[in-house]
Amino acid sequence: MKIGSQSILMVLWLSTIILTVSIVNVSQAAAIEKGTLEVAYLFDESEGNVAKDISGNDRHGEIIGTKRVKGVFGNALEYDGSDDNVIVTGFKGIGGTDPRTTVFWFKSDVVREHSWVKWGINSPEQKYYIRSHIRGDACNLRVEVNGGQNFGMDNVCDGEWHHCAVVFPEGSDAVKDHDLYVDGKLQDKEGTDKAMNTNIDTQDVNMGARLANHVFMLGTLDEVAIFNVDLDLKQINAIRNTGLQTALGIDPQGKLAISWAMIKNY
Repeated sequence: MKIGSQSILMVLWLSTIILTVSIVNVSQAAAIEKGTLEVAYLFDESEGNVAKDISGNDRHGEIIGTKRVKGVFGNALEYDGSDDNVIVTGFKGIGGTDPRTTVFWFKSDVVREHSWVKWGINSPEQKYYIRSHIRGDACNLRVEVNGGQNFGMDNVCDGEWHHCAVVFPEGSDAVKDHDLYVDGKLQDKEGTDKAMNTNIDTQDVNMGARLANHVFMLGTLDEVAIFNVDLDLKQINAIRNTGLQTALGIDPQGKLAISWAMIKNY
């Protein structure tokens, strides 16, 4: 009986500690509001040509080509570099100089101008294009408009998974105002600055297709999301560390949880 009582006390003590830590984490959480998520794709479907949008906006993507492989969280899409793509029919991105954040996982050991996420048209200031920037035998995260660009330093074409986040802060008006993060690390700003006025009249959001003289993605893509706000590093790291589904508080059936998007402070 004595041993049993001690065990019960130990369980109660541990439960109290766990509850206390949970309360502290919730109090330090950085919330992402439900309405700020435009699209989010886990790519966890086992078959078919539809990428389910878990944002609640029903902006499902049309998968063209690609192969399903193991991803960072669940499945991912492997692109052949020739004509594979995902098109978000009817969603033309975020326009003008409105704030935005795009996040995704990428893996490839091929150095080339991979096309990741794009919308807008190929005209001065109106293009919005997230792709890789070639630097010798490496490539970097890059965002560009027609005539201007902003790119980082860390190599994302080394055959390992890398989490990329492209943030255009509230009140910004030029491409070098972006903050670029690779694996949670803020990148230096390089490139030529140019004013932005992103067009959302014509081009649906594409994930993988080339633009102008660049090339299709050759590699693997996982967990893509676009927000209409400038997420901070704590929120980005929560997405990176726990995955979109957990970080955004979405249950396995894709329904929004009652307590939506309380993100742990890492």
